[in-house]
Amino acid sequence: MKEMPFEQIASMYDPLIKSQIRLYHLSAHFDQYYQAGLLGLWKAYETFDPEKGQFSSYAYLLVRGRILQELRGEARRQEAEEIQDPHESMTFRTLSHEDTIPYLEDETMNLYLMHLTENQQRWVNQRVFQMKSEAEIAEMYGVTVYAVKSWRKSAIKRLRTVLITN
Repeated sequence: MKEMPFEQIASMYDPLIKSQIRLYHLSAHFDQYYQAGLLGLWKAYETFDPEKGQFSSYAYLLVRGRILQELRGEARRQEAEEIQDPHESMTFRTLSHEDTIPYLEDETMNLYLMHLTENQQRWVNQRVFQMKSEAEIAEMYGVTVYAVKSWRKSAIKRLRTVLITN
């Protein structure tokens, strides 16, 4: 493979990279995962040993592996963002209700809350505005704490999407 320039290899294996991106439904961040696929292809190009098999098989494994590695890294980064929830900090819990929540008109809040499910709205109202713990919310609605955490996770994700599009 070294007899061909990498640019030519990259154009030949472009459909492979794109098919892996489509396979894992990663089109929303196409450039990020395409770059990861190219890095995998470059590694295959640099380390390929013709005595051990075909380049196409080797390239497939390294491209796929690099894209999945990027996907796992992205999942870890998102998980770390969710763990750093400002509602869990001691500073936030010691402030009074008036200090932590700026005045928002009902119409403005409804514009955001209308995008949430009933359970997600419950979480926003009880956790953010009423300052109740997730355990208290779970007890109030007769569900597990894990269910309330799920409401939080999906509410934050949906609100981020709404904020980005507005």
